[in-house]
Amino acid sequence: MNKAQKALYRGVNKLNDIVKITIGPNGRNVIIDRDNGSPLITNDGVTIAKQVTLPNRYENLGADVIKQASLKTNTEAGDGTTSAIVLATAIINQAKRALFWGYQPTQLKDALLNAANKALALLPQHVRQIHKYEDLLHVATNSCANATDGAMVAKALSKVGPDGLISLEMNQLGTTTLSFTNGVKIAAHLASPYLKTPALHNVKVLVTTGTVKTIQEILPILEDAVQNKTPLLLVADDFAPEVINALVLNRAKAGLQIVAVRSDALTDCAVVTDATLISPANDLILANATTQHLGYANQVLFETDAMVILSDTSSSPSFEQHLYLLKDELNATTDDYHRTRLKERIANLSATAGLISVGCPTEAETMEKRLRIEDAVAATSNAMRDGVVIGGGLTYLKIAQELNSQAIGERILKRALPAIYHQIRRNYHFHPRDCTAIDAATVIKSVIQNATSAAAILITTGAIISNAI
Repeated sequence: MNKAQKALYRGVNKLNDIVKITIGPNGRNVIIDRDNGSPLITNDGVTIAKQVTLPNRYENLGADVIKQASLKTNTEAGDGTTSAIVLATAIINQAKRALFWGYQPTQLKDALLNAANKALALLPQHVRQIHKYEDLLHVATNSCANATDGAMVAKALSKVGPDGLISLEMNQLGTTTLSFTNGVKIAAHLASPYLKTPALHNVKVLVTTGTVKTIQEILPILEDAVQNKTPLLLVADDFAPEVINALVLNRAKAGLQIVAVRSDALTDCAVVTDATLISPANDLILANATTQHLGYANQVLFETDAMVILSDTSSSPSFEQHLYLLKDELNATTDDYHRTRLKERIANLSATAGLISVGCPTEAETMEKRLRIEDAVAATSNAMRDGVVIGGGLTYLKIAQELNSQAIGERILKRALPAIYHQIRRNYHFHPRDCTAIDAATVIKSVIQNATSAAAILITTGAIISNAI
């Protein structure tokens, strides 16, 4: 084993030593020092991992590769982020022995990936579907590590369903509440990452077809927003680069709360917010648009590829008429793709949205609780869709017992999978017969896939090229 490999593996183990103490219901917190705010106190694995930068840049590269397993698991399952790091580390430490005994890295990588597929094929026999509210409550509470917050998540999901809209915000009131409102989810993408914001409140909405080509076209509307300190949402097919640059500059200098998004659901957006769609089809051009053409939303929450609009107008006669026309169009069309798109639009427009407003006595507590609830929403949604397994690391242990110890890939995974169970036991001190926790099956699947994939990358790495001076 050369110096590069040793440095990469040291980095993996150093990252693991930091995050592994957080795993399980009795996992400990980590305090993250931040230059521009109060410390963040959390036991969320992916949040902690993202903040870790090791002083040795070569070791840091190893840690960064394993972070990807945690990040991808968070995206796919919303939970299991620490488990992914613990498992990836255990796989690498077991694989080092095989490399020492003469196995070729590429041979070992293929064997590991095959073993992961075998493990995933064993998973379904351990899965059961959720049929009771108590199971839903159990998953949510286990993920939140708090009975009150878990009950709130379970109540929200039992009402809106696994694919429903649940949005989170932070408040300064010191209490956490759940409310339901008419919510509409619309596909949309930020025109610029520099315009990113979690949410806008009491927002005016401009909806226009085509490309916003010059800032002069929307200057009167921008000036009105600045003068009245009104948050503004711009929705269009596209924005010229000079317009985006001007919006970013206005936001920074004038303190304008503004977000610009690209969307192909302009009609839906206009109807939901009661805006006039600026379009030649309506005998309107953008240069002639005034504040009278703007719509309104109580709140708009922004996600990676969508926005959720909370607005009283979603129960108006014009909205109901729009929904009726879409249903008529669905009944009339025979094209499968068009029918699928119409069904998605109707479902998104008909949704009830849950809003969890998170508040604690301090900012640090609020941020930590928001992260936990966010993970719980994702994990519980996945459990509703894909079923649950016994938690506490026991499912990993059972799958390990079913693997073949003769094949090298399975032998490595057989020895690595129990690491999650043993770490939870160290943190929690429970006996297997006393474990009542349940986890979403999606979490187990994502952890095994992503941890094995990340470990396989490092096993086949033999050199480092660094541009750092």
